[in-house]
Amino acid sequence: MKLTILGVLILIFGAFAISRAALRFRGREISLANAIFWITIWIVIMIAILFPDTTVELARVIGIGRGTDSAFLISILLLFYLVFRIYVKMDNVDKDVTELSKKISQEFHMQNKDKKP
Repeated sequence: MKLTILGVLILIFGAFAISRAALRFRGREISLANAIFWITIWIVIMIAILFPDTTVELARVIGIGRGTDSAFLISILLLFYLVFRIYVKMDNVDKDVTELSKKISQEFHMQNKDKKP
């Protein structure tokens, strides 16, 4: 196993990312499910860096020619999933803000209606 400079940097960053996820979970900034998700992602990335043959085996199992290609494909699929989740959350927040704005506006008009002579 021969690590490149990029591999070492990714391992260091992965350890940092894992520590940040754990600290954010302890600080109650993220849920347990999100902490587990991100820690798992970074552990998988670190395993792929330390043992590159795992991506080759994964490529063989899913029918792709090279290990690097399988890693990129899985990464792209994961990113699409995360973008979808963000989109759904943003849509929900947009609906909540719209509903809250309507309620505030109604309350404001009701209060001003009572104050008119």
